[in-house]
Amino acid sequence: MEYNTTRSNLILREYGRNFHKLVDYVGNIKSKEERNKMSKTLVEMMKLTHPSFKDQNEIDAKMWDDLYIMSDYSLDIESPYPKPDKKSKSEVPKRLEYPKSKIRYRHYGKKIELLIDEACKLKKDEDKEAAVIHIGKIMKSFFGMWNKESIDNKVIVENIKELSNNKLTIDIDKVKEMNLFYKVTKERGSKSKHYHTKKNFKSNRPFRKRRM
Repeated sequence: MEYNTTRSNLILREYGRNFHKLVDYVGNIKSKEERNKMSKTLVEMMKLTHPSFKDQNEIDAKMWDDLYIMSDYSLDIESPYPKPDKKSKSEVPKRLEYPKSKIRYRHYGKKIELLIDEACKLKKDEDKEAAVIHIGKIMKSFFGMWNKESIDNKVIVENIKELSNNKLTIDIDKVKEMNLFYKVTKERGSKSKHYHTKKNFKSNRPFRKRRM
């Protein structure tokens, strides 16, 4: 029985371990003529197991290159395409690092912090206030997705002030009075309000007699 800890690393994971074993088998065949024949069969099998590759250009050349790569460039065969050059470790793309900065409030996410940073760059006070209102709406919506309970508008104002290092703020009484941080959902009731207004408008129309 084979265990993952004792198995060799897969060079091209998209082909799986069985293909790597077949490549090793082909490489150990003594007759070069037989190796060439088996390599052609193996390339056709690779194309069958990856039907999405049909949409790619120069698919045959790619398959033969992958065959060499899986053999660690040691396969001695006559390929219809030039043998690819072995890449050094320095040519391997470096692994992307995850952002190391911590998110202060996970229920708001990193994008809120970026929006606040951009709002701090605004020069006019009215532009800053408009940005705070827009950000406050988003924060309230994001919190609603994170937690079923509603968040107080005062908490949002305090969070914006904290995340902006006291550069952004808004009058909490104004927010409450004008409901500036309303969530853009059906809960606002704009549809029902429009319906009742339309209904009242119809009911207040003057009565007209029908012509006989």
